[in-house]
Amino acid sequence: MDDEFIFSDEVEVDPHTDFDQWSILVVDDDVDVHVATKLTLQNVTILGKTLKLIDANSGKEAIAVLKENKQIDLILLDMIMESQDAGLEVAGWLRKESGCFDKPIIILRTGQPGLLKDSEILQNKNFNAVVEKSTITRNKFISLLTQMLDESST
Repeated sequence: MDDEFIFSDEVEVDPHTDFDQWSILVVDDDVDVHVATKLTLQNVTILGKTLKLIDANSGKEAIAVLKENKQIDLILLDMIMESQDAGLEVAGWLRKESGCFDKPIIILRTGQPGLLKDSEILQNKNFNAVVEKSTITRNKFISLLTQMLDESST
């Protein structure tokens, strides 16, 4: 028997494993929103973890991503995409049909807040927060993400 060892090629390991990252699914049919979100959250760490952004461009695409990836911590979900209530439909599917009752966190983002009445917000338990895209500042946005992720991790 030969005592020769054969070594495999070295594999580069990503220093940012899933344990030190928050996975955030950005769901919006507007490419500019994806770009703005990436720029806003670039180099941001929350509670000592980096952010891994995953893109989906429609409600249907979001559901496909969620079926494949059970490690999503938070969803930034546009309300109006392929239909007037596509975001609400994704949130409803996630909470009712997929069996994910409290995670991931869902932040509904809307550019047309008038279409979602306050009574609907109060009655809808499928999402954790609502944000108006045009009025939220970078600092308030990061503060909201920090608060939501902190509450979910305790």
